[in-house]
Amino acid sequence: MDILHSHHCGFRLLLLLSILCIVPFPSKGDSDPLVSSLKKKCSHPNIIGCRTCSQDNLMGSFFNSHGHLLELNFSKFLDEEIRSGDLCEEMLVNADIFGLSSLLSELMGEGSHRQLVTTMVFCNHPKFTHFVNEHFCEAIVIEYLPNGVFSDPFELQQLVTHGVFLSASVFGDSNLELPSALSNISVVEIHINVKADSKKIVFQLPLHSRYPPLNSSGYINITIGKPHLFIRCRPKISQTAACSWTLIDFGVMSGNTMTWRIPCGNAVHTRAVTVITFLSAIFCSFFIVLSTIYHSKNDKSKME
Repeated sequence: MDILHSHHCGFRLLLLLSILCIVPFPSKGDSDPLVSSLKKKCSHPNIIGCRTCSQDNLMGSFFNSHGHLLELNFSKFLDEEIRSGDLCEEMLVNADIFGLSSLLSELMGEGSHRQLVTTMVFCNHPKFTHFVNEHFCEAIVIEYLPNGVFSDPFELQQLVTHGVFLSASVFGDSNLELPSALSNISVVEIHINVKADSKKIVFQLPLHSRYPPLNSSGYINITIGKPHLFIRCRPKISQTAACSWTLIDFGVMSGNTMTWRIPCGNAVHTRAVTVITFLSAIFCSFFIVLSTIYHSKNDKSKME
């Protein structure tokens, strides 16, 4: 009996081990895609309010009334000026349609002329396509540029002409010739069309660096912050004659800031560069004078 009992126990143990080997355990790499999509974080945008269609630029309205570009005051301006209007009831219900799952910005290119590439990925909301088909929707991106970087307004208008952007404006310091030490911050506001099949929006903003001040390290680092993001929509078929946009604010999303490492003159070399430049200028001037005198004498001898 003891031998039979031990055989039964051994058989049960072997059967249990076989079951454990056959049944797969859940792993981190093979997670259920439905669960992953539910766990994936999406932004929760806020409905700011309604604006008339005649008020095109957000930053333009703020800059014209305040005369400066302080980021904190711009946020207060949106709260005070736009919240006073009636909120659009339809957009209150559908605000989550435009939730963003990720925002990524990176600088592409080399040298003093770069492309700021920004990627906005929408959450896969089931009502997104149907809603955008019935509305005109635009993504509004507001980029704050430090005094060492600028965006050429003429270049932006060319992009608008070619249909890359719906509109593009530069506010603040738009003098392209000023060096970094004499310039101020500027703000770029661009409008991009949101289509029904736009699961993500990728756009490039051309940027240029100004002449930086001298630095002992030979380089200067310029940090470009995160952009302000907005979505505005209005129905394609409206029951009222008045035209208005409903503005959705994403604020400054959690994303990455970028550092642009720009080469500059080394302060240690200032005296040497000054002396060499001065001597070169004197030598070239002296050579030009001698050359002029020599050729003038040759011309006179030929005439005689």
